[in-house]
Amino acid sequence: MYKVGSALSVSHGMGMPSFQILLNELFKLLAYAECEDVSFIRLGTSGGLGIEPGTTVVSKQGYSSMLKPYFTQVVCGKETNYESMCDESLRSQLLACGKRLGTKIVAGNTMSCNGFYEEQGRLDGAMCTFTPEEKMAFLRKAHDECGIVNIEMETNMFAAMCNRFQVKSATVCVTVCNRMNGDAVLTTEDGYKQWERQPMEVVAELIKSSM
Repeated sequence: MYKVGSALSVSHGMGMPSFQILLNELFKLLAYAECEDVSFIRLGTSGGLGIEPGTTVVSKQGYSSMLKPYFTQVVCGKETNYESMCDESLRSQLLACGKRLGTKIVAGNTMSCNGFYEEQGRLDGAMCTFTPEEKMAFLRKAHDECGIVNIEMETNMFAAMCNRFQVKSATVCVTVCNRMNGDAVLTTEDGYKQWERQPMEVVAELIKSSM
């Protein structure tokens, strides 16, 4: 964890379980510190759906891998569904920052999966129990019926947790491939590094404009 002025920067690892542990600890820290008007912004990479690689996505809502627009929390053997919308005002500010920087940036829904390979419909894992046709049917349904434009592993839980704790949330992820065309990242190493910087530049612009 790093603190610069009023900003905290923390690495949460990959996936919802470890990230949820971190969020619980951060929420407690903020409560003990009596912080107010807090915003949480997640940065990362993702696989795009129907958009060009190198496009930065600001999430509207986190969907589950079952294409449900909420996060399901299991407590003592019982399931409870929680709203997984990201904050609209924060999203609008981030989109405006990206446009000022000339970044290729869009808003759309995000699917979060607990696994990287089979659950995301990838054909390049060690095991595959579905056909390319089944993969494409799933991805098209996600895009066409749910408005999902990228896939990652955190936003569904992240947005729901922030809503429960009553803090604003946003996810800013760059897409490194278009999953409609394949599972591999085809850009150069330098191109990939440039894409990785885009979400950081957008959020840095927001922080600077808020000071």
